[in-house]
Amino acid sequence: MTLILSLLLLVQSDEIKNLRDVNPTVRKNAISTIAEKGDQVGIRPLIDLLIPGREFDDSVRSAADNALERLTGVRGNGPDYAKWHKWWEDEGKKKFGSTRFDADRIRDQVDNRIKEVDDKTREAKNEIRILSITVAIIATAFVLVMIYFVGHVSSKLKEWKELVRQAGVYIEESQQITKRTDRVLEELEAKKLDILEFVKKLKEEKEAEIERFSDLLQQNTDHKLREEVMALRQKADKELEETYAQLKQQSELEVRRMGGDQKEKIDKDFKSQKEAFDREAQGHILFLQGSFAHSHGKPEEALKIYRKLIAVKPDHQAGWEKMGTALRELMRYDEALEAYQKASELDPEDPSTYYNMAATYARMRKRDKMLETLNLAIKNDGEFKDEALNDPAFRDYWNDPSFKDLAEA
Repeated sequence: MTLILSLLLLVQSDEIKNLRDVNPTVRKNAISTIAEKGDQVGIRPLIDLLIPGREFDDSVRSAADNALERLTGVRGNGPDYAKWHKWWEDEGKKKFGSTRFDADRIRDQVDNRIKEVDDKTREAKNEIRILSITVAIIATAFVLVMIYFVGHVSSKLKEWKELVRQAGVYIEESQQITKRTDRVLEELEAKKLDILEFVKKLKEEKEAEIERFSDLLQQNTDHKLREEVMALRQKADKELEETYAQLKQQSELEVRRMGGDQKEKIDKDFKSQKEAFDREAQGHILFLQGSFAHSHGKPEEALKIYRKLIAVKPDHQAGWEKMGTALRELMRYDEALEAYQKASELDPEDPSTYYNMAATYARMRKRDKMLETLNLAIKNDGEFKDEALNDPAFRDYWNDPSFKDLAEA
C-alpha cells in the first residue's frame, strides 16, 4: 500500500496539477512554488506550458521560462518551446530524469522496490535455511549424544526416548517454519504481480490522457486561428468596399462638376488614391495577421508576414519594430538590431524601439550598448524603469550598479 501511495504522489503533485488551472494567477503561483522548491519533476510540465498555442498569457510563459532557467541553469532559450524541447531530448532527460507522465521512471522505481523485496526474500530464505540446518544439526547431535549415553547407561532408556521425541518435535517445528516461509514468499510474489499490473494500467491511462489533451488543444488552436483570420479578412473586405464606393461617388461628382476635360485627370487621381489605399489596407491586414501569429507563439510565421508588410509599406515603423522582436525571439540578434535601427530612423522619438534594442544587447552580453539604448528609452518614457527591473532579458544585470542607478534614478 505504501508503494502504491508513493507512485500516486509521484504521478502528480498539487503544484504540477495547478499548471493546468484556467486561472493564470494560479498557474504563475504554481510555477513560482516549483522554482522555489527546486522541484526538478516539474521541468517537463513547465516546458509543455511553452507549446505554441497552449498558453496565451505572456506573463505565464515568461514565468515558466524564468523557472526553467532557475531549475536547469540553462540561459538564452527564452519562452521558446522548440529550444526547450530540443534541450530536453538532448540533455535534460538524462540529467533530470523523467516527468510526471514518464512511465519509465515509475517502472524503474517499481523495479527497484521489487528488487529490494526480492533481496529481502532471498535473505529470509537463507536465514531460514541456516536456522533449519542448525536446528537439524543440533537435534541430530543431541540424539547421537543421547544414544551414546544410553548405550553406556541402560537405566537411562526412558530419558533417551523422551529426548528422541523432543528431537522429533524440533524437526517438525523447523518444517512448519519452512512452510510458513514458503507461504510468505508466495504472498510477496502475488503482491509483486499486483504492483506490475497497477503500473501497467497507470501508464496506459496517462498516455491516453496526454494524447486526448494534445489532440483537443491542437484542434481548438487551429479552429480559433482560422476564425480570427477569416474575421479580419471579412472586416478588411467590407472596409475596402465601403471606401471604394465613397471614392467612386466623390469622383463621379467631381467629374460632373468639372466637365469632361478633367475626367482623365480625375481618373488618374482616383487610381492613385485607390492604389495608396490598397497599400494601406493590405499593410493593415498584414500587420494584424503578423501580430496575431506573434501573440500565439509563432515567431517564424509572424516574421514571414512582417517581411511581406515591409515589402508593401517600407515606411511602416511598427512593422519594422515587430519584425525585430520576432527575430530576437528566434535568437537572430544582428538582424533584429538592423530592424530596430530602421524603426528608430522612421520614428526617433519612439521609446519602445530603444527598449527592445537594449533587451537585444542584453541577450548579446553587450553591456555598454545595452545601457546606452536603455537610457534613451527611459528618457522618452519613465515607465520603462519598472519594466526593466522585472524583465527577464535584463536578469544578468539586475545587480550591476550602473544598471540599478539607471533604472532606479
